[in-house]
Amino acid sequence: MRSSTERINIAASARKLDVDNRISLRYYYRIADNILKQADIFRAEKNIIDLYIMLLRFSSLTSETIPCHRDYGASLRDQKVYFKKRLVNALTELEDLKPQVQQKIIELNRRYTYQSNSVQQSAVKKQNLTYHGVTKTVGPAARELGYYGSRTQHLSYSKPMEEQFQRMSLNLLRPKEETLSKHSILGPNGLYGQWQPPRSDRGVKYPSNVDLTPVEFPSLQQPKENELPGKIDHSNSEPVASSVESTLTVDHVDKEKSHVDEPCPMISFEEPETSPAHNDITRQPSPPPVLAEVQDLVHATHASKTDCTIENPSADGIVHSESPLELHIATTMMESFMKLAKSNTDRNLETCGVLAGSLKNRKFYVTALIIPKQESTSNTCQTTNEEEIFEVQDKKSLFPLGWIHTHPTQSCFMSSVDLHTHYSYQIMLPEAVAIVMAPTDTRRKHGIFRLTAPGGMSVIRQCQQRGFHPHNPPPDGGSIYDSCTDVYMNPSVKFEVIDLR
Repeated sequence: MRSSTERINIAASARKLDVDNRISLRYYYRIADNILKQADIFRAEKNIIDLYIMLLRFSSLTSETIPCHRDYGASLRDQKVYFKKRLVNALTELEDLKPQVQQKIIELNRRYTYQSNSVQQSAVKKQNLTYHGVTKTVGPAARELGYYGSRTQHLSYSKPMEEQFQRMSLNLLRPKEETLSKHSILGPNGLYGQWQPPRSDRGVKYPSNVDLTPVEFPSLQQPKENELPGKIDHSNSEPVASSVESTLTVDHVDKEKSHVDEPCPMISFEEPETSPAHNDITRQPSPPPVLAEVQDLVHATHASKTDCTIENPSADGIVHSESPLELHIATTMMESFMKLAKSNTDRNLETCGVLAGSLKNRKFYVTALIIPKQESTSNTCQTTNEEEIFEVQDKKSLFPLGWIHTHPTQSCFMSSVDLHTHYSYQIMLPEAVAIVMAPTDTRRKHGIFRLTAPGGMSVIRQCQQRGFHPHNPPPDGGSIYDSCTDVYMNPSVKFEVIDLR
């Protein structure tokens, strides 16, 4: 059930929920019921880690958060007794699950570490030569020689640059004194020579006819299998050192002349920017769900999930808070909602609806679009009978997955009123989203948003204002809300419309 590509931090995932006295105590009890409902699903799916996390959340909510509510003392005794019994059962199950969960987390984290190391080692050990778009593995002999490559060939080293040059220079003899003196900036006689002033009695003559015939370089020829171009033949009786020595004793003038036409050697210590070979292309799976993009439904840009996590992972790779589960929405749901809202939209009145759905295999699915009784203006929309919404959700065992509303005359954004409205949804369920439909916005017709956490959630929790008002940015300098990139438009999801108006 869990991905092996992330480490698990149980304590962070089961974070404590701070009490907000502006939200009714009954609402917190509904949060507790929803947590137990998720726990039942994870238990049936034998997902012990998420079951353990849900039980921890329930225990923290009923023992730390709810008793701190100002209305807890005046609440019904039967309700207190009911949740105390559920708390005892949760604590008992937590003790039973603890050894299994600890062992499972150790295995998953070990697998995460192994896979991370394997990926790094495979990236480091992968040495290949790219020749006109064809990838060819470097043979052992080529690795020992440390071949530089030509203009169309790149060599990825498996060790740092210094180690490579050190290994390449182990078998090279130190050049003789006379060789070094010929290449010295002090002249042929080196330190023992006498300085000579520049002579002006000699001119430089350039050829009148320049030969523009292209020069063929041996290094650009097709190399043989597991062999490099210009490989030194060791079958002769002369040792390799003599070849190196003769190379180092070449006249400096000839060396300068050869550098004019010689192409710049390309030694790549990073990933080449050329297009990958066909067999290296990672293909996306073919299932129909498409990652939702708030700019446009048909825009298929892939985005990272970390853009809409409850808290971003730290540099150590450990998730310090939960990442929302995937949320799948039917591709036709927004269109259906706009048809239901058309009469209000034509009169410049907002329309709102409630999203509800199910949980399966760690994925939420919006399976119901509830249109409640509501009062609307051109800038606001308020439900009038929330009990009916709760009754529908309880009767069909649905999770509250967010809400959707129109901006008939405004652009696609979250107003301050929208932020306070969505705050209650996201407290109920971290995966809850707010969908804004803006038919007159020429830039984007819809947006799928969430409050950032902990930044945006903290700002709204501490804000005591009502109506339209500005908000200060979160202490971390980020945004109060953000676009969701872990919501999938899924054509296979079926949903029903429940119009309570």
